[in-house]
Amino acid sequence: MKHEVKCLRLDDKGRGIVHINNKITFVNNLLPGEQGIVKIINNKKKYAEAKLINLTKESKDRIKPICPYHNCGCQLKHLNYKKQLEYKQTKVKDIINKFSKLNPKINDIIYDNNINNYRNKITLKVKNKVGYYTNESHNFLPINRCELVSEKVNELIKILNSQDLSQVKEITIKEFDEIMLIIDGKMDIKNIKYKVDTIYMNDKLIKGSPFIKTKLKDLNLNVSKDSFFQINKNMTEKLYDIAINYLNENKNKTILDLYCGTGTISLLLSKYFKKVIGIEINKEAIECANQNKKQNNITNVEFICGDASKEIKKLKADLIIVDPPRSGLTKEAVEDILKINPEIMVYISCDPITLARDLKILNQKYNIEEVTPVEMFPNTYHIENVVKLKRK
Repeated sequence: MKHEVKCLRLDDKGRGIVHINNKITFVNNLLPGEQGIVKIINNKKKYAEAKLINLTKESKDRIKPICPYHNCGCQLKHLNYKKQLEYKQTKVKDIINKFSKLNPKINDIIYDNNINNYRNKITLKVKNKVGYYTNESHNFLPINRCELVSEKVNELIKILNSQDLSQVKEITIKEFDEIMLIIDGKMDIKNIKYKVDTIYMNDKLIKGSPFIKTKLKDLNLNVSKDSFFQINKNMTEKLYDIAINYLNENKNKTILDLYCGTGTISLLLSKYFKKVIGIEINKEAIECANQNKKQNNITNVEFICGDASKEIKKLKADLIIVDPPRSGLTKEAVEDILKINPEIMVYISCDPITLARDLKILNQKYNIEEVTPVEMFPNTYHIENVVKLKRK
């Protein structure tokens, strides 16, 4: 059965919200004020999901994206960029206020105008061709190119699609000054090996170095196969500048960097503080962090391999910076941070909901001084935030 609907607003995943038979229904690719014909594809007890069949009234804010694929993961690519930014600014404020019950100062979103070709990492699903899963599903979408990556990576996609991929499950491409190809499965690499610097196949290094190189500000960095690195390099510098500014330079103080990855922020902080201690559970990332420390001749940073929620019990620090996974801080980590009781804490988060949850708890001992949204993920609903917390 088809329904004619009008979109009221976007939800926090960039989907249009409509009402069908007094039930909230989510529709991909529908903007506020637009009208269309939809068909329900998933009817739950409290809500439904519908597919847009035909658009009958178009928003003035709709644009024609350069990407031809539907439901590829860029949920906002049909919305003009100014409105994307407005949506994210409002989203951050609404989510933090709703889930934390706080009303902190939220600064204007930080962004640049490079909304395509910004990703330095993509993970491609494989079913004889490379592609993505469509929004909120495991439906495979084969692609010939992706507008979020460079032309070099799109050339690799083209070559990969011409190969026999029948024994491959997934392919990850990392691109910095060098390119790394990580293959889950088995394939002939003769047509692609000269296009990349490092190749892993089934976790085995079969070409090049275990690391690829990049530069961030004045740091020369190695990036390993499994270690975390922000996917938008240009905006990463802006993100870290905000974090460093929030921490207030003091050469007599020690700072603790939880979830430090390959040590990028720890090493950047080293010039502003007496000592930096980075903690990361990924052994490969810590090896990479120590290499980065050595090649940049930095001596006042210590890296510890271990679970942050366990390791911080043994440490003291004047300041703390955290950049946890999307799931946010564990309950134990929050409790231990409160015990350490640093003067200032900076929280970097890619999920406003888990951020708000953690801020509500941290507010027991900390004032939420300000929140700065940072546009790391144009054309998607995702948004990074940097938060300054000060001990009460």
